[in-house]
Amino acid sequence: MAQDNKYRDDFDTDKLNNEIIRDEIKRVFKKYSHDYVSKLEELGFEYYDDEEEDIEEQEEALAKPKNPNQEYLVRCFKGDIALGDGAVAIFLEERNSSTPNYPLLRKYFKSANKNLLSIIIHGLELDPLSDELLSDLAYFHGFQNQLNLLIKYYSQACEKQPNLDAFTELAKDFYEAVILDGFNAYYALRDLFNTGTDRRKIVNFLVEVSEQEEDDAMKDLLF
Repeated sequence: MAQDNKYRDDFDTDKLNNEIIRDEIKRVFKKYSHDYVSKLEELGFEYYDDEEEDIEEQEEALAKPKNPNQEYLVRCFKGDIALGDGAVAIFLEERNSSTPNYPLLRKYFKSANKNLLSIIIHGLELDPLSDELLSDLAYFHGFQNQLNLLIKYYSQACEKQPNLDAFTELAKDFYEAVILDGFNAYYALRDLFNTGTDRRKIVNFLVEVSEQEEDDAMKDLLF
């Protein structure tokens, strides 16, 4: 396996000494030449396979609608049909299908299609607790910055979620969706809920866990 594959660190490397990071990567390549991918991942780096990306691009280039729902969605994405509740329902039906046309949908996410974003936002206005649509908004954000919308709709969902277990998972998803943009969702949620409430206690615990994980990651790089 070539050593020129792409990596992206999962935490803020601006605060770290670049030379330390380079030396640590070199040490991993030298000491774990047969298993450097997993060792780098242990240090907080995410592995990307260029070959897999090429295959996805080929699939997306060839992707065509395979049923009436998908034909309808493509017309929505192209602006040929006015968006409404029906578009949201059909989009959710297709994304949750047992045989989804992922290459077709992925193509419009990657092109940051404005009508696809409108469907997602309209869906969240109808159902603020939709895990699927929140996840899709986060995925869309990967191709076009939607940080303000992520903060708005995840915060809204956290306020409205009545189940504490579900709230915990939602807060974690919120954190993961925006942390690479330099926004700490746990700190924002801590300010959102009053001291002594169950939600504030959960957020305080999540803050402690995340700070400990960050300290551990720093130690792994420095020593």
